[in-house]
Amino acid sequence: MNRNGTAELASRAGDGVEVALLWRKRDNVLTVCVTDSRTGDAFELHAHPENALDVFYHPYAYAAFRGIGYRADVTASRARTEALAA
Repeated sequence: MNRNGTAELASRAGDGVEVALLWRKRDNVLTVCVTDSRTGDAFELHAHPENALDVFYHPYAYAAFRGIGYRADVTASRARTEALAA
């Protein structure tokens, strides 16, 4: 737990995207933070204890549902899809 009372409960990284599930003890708030080093984009989502892991594993779906804008690296995704299809 850091000085402001926030603890990292889970984290994962892959393909330039980092996702962290944070808990702020002071007011019992859960937040999922997403950073994409490929696009420079980042966003945060508040989560409830009942669905915090679902938000952690599917942050882009929750962001889209909540109307949070983010840039997707469509070119890289398309290139990966084409490479897998070949």
